[in-house]
Amino acid sequence: MTYGSDGNGEGWVGDVYVHVSATTLAPGQFEARARIKALLWQANDGNLTTLHDGTLEVRYPSNGILEYWKRKAGSAVPIPVAHPVPSGPLRPIKLMFRRVDSLGITWHWAICIGDSIYETGGSMAVIGPRGVVHASSPLVTSKVAQTGTRPEQFDGYVDRGWTSAQTDAEVEQFCTEWVNRHPMYDVRGPNCQTFAEDLFIRLTGQNLEFSKFADLKRGPEASANAVWLNPSKKPF
Repeated sequence: MTYGSDGNGEGWVGDVYVHVSATTLAPGQFEARARIKALLWQANDGNLTTLHDGTLEVRYPSNGILEYWKRKAGSAVPIPVAHPVPSGPLRPIKLMFRRVDSLGITWHWAICIGDSIYETGGSMAVIGPRGVVHASSPLVTSKVAQTGTRPEQFDGYVDRGWTSAQTDAEVEQFCTEWVNRHPMYDVRGPNCQTFAEDLFIRLTGQNLEFSKFADLKRGPEASANAVWLNPSKKPF
């Protein structure tokens, strides 16, 4: 697999030829979309992380893919990419979650920075504290889309002391660009959890430590650091 400076890559992965489009979220951290044209296959929820030894961790949760790649010529060196210098004060970050089904298998995620909560909806719209930030369709009519996100709409959150100086304006610019890259919602991904991790990476430069729904493992709702706003929604 060979990547160009524009983030596009292609090459053989085993017996199949793969095309990848990657976008930098933070230095050494990328979101990715992959296609195998010959098989009419694609995955749009990729996460690429350059580890300390130069290994590239490749994750596509929607397809159960977790691989580790190394360059033929040796260790890769992440190339820092310039981002706008945040202009606001440091604000705390929380990973918000809400139970979706009665069995507690599926959980909706959102990111709270300061007092502002950002989440995605099923029509691939990002909704913030003032309503819709950006949507791929005009058919966004939910109450939350009109009134904006609020803490009481969630069952709990995890706060591990994360912070960011990104302003709401900078976050909303990222949200607009993210929806443009992911215009179609897929319950397997890209979904609310894909968005939450990508925004978290943008804000902090690190991956979330929790598994997604498609990983078939427990997420933040099982964390010892979970704070419950609605204890009746605990899965156990």
